[in-house]
Amino acid sequence: MRYFICNLDHTNPNNPQTCLGIPAEHTERIIPAGQKDMAGSEAASEPSGEEVFVSIPALLRLKDPQAPHGLVLKGGSQKRTVLLTPKIDVELEIPEEDIHPLPNTLDDFLFYFRGAFFSGPRVILILDPAKIIESPP
Repeated sequence: MRYFICNLDHTNPNNPQTCLGIPAEHTERIIPAGQKDMAGSEAASEPSGEEVFVSIPALLRLKDPQAPHGLVLKGGSQKRTVLLTPKIDVELEIPEEDIHPLPNTLDDFLFYFRGAFFSGPRVILILDPAKIIESPP
């Protein structure tokens, strides 16, 4: 499956250790987003009530709150969910059998993730968009 990969470790952008993998098949489209687009809050609804914005930098309490990309997620009921993410660095094909489940002890902390992919020293946490759509933070 194809994933959009975002570096979560901005202390060393040339050799990222922790990344985020967002399934491309769950993404309707990518839109540019600015810092004014709720980058500092975990989730917020537009006054029209038709969109929910979820900021990955706020959700994961990243030091760098920038979220230049908005990924419109497929699915959901009447509200459109826009995932505000750090810069998308690359698209990567990751075989499903290479994604490892996360330990149950991390369920509370990593509720919105379904597994991890290991590539050398790099860990890619795989996001579960269905959990974000069903119960935004």
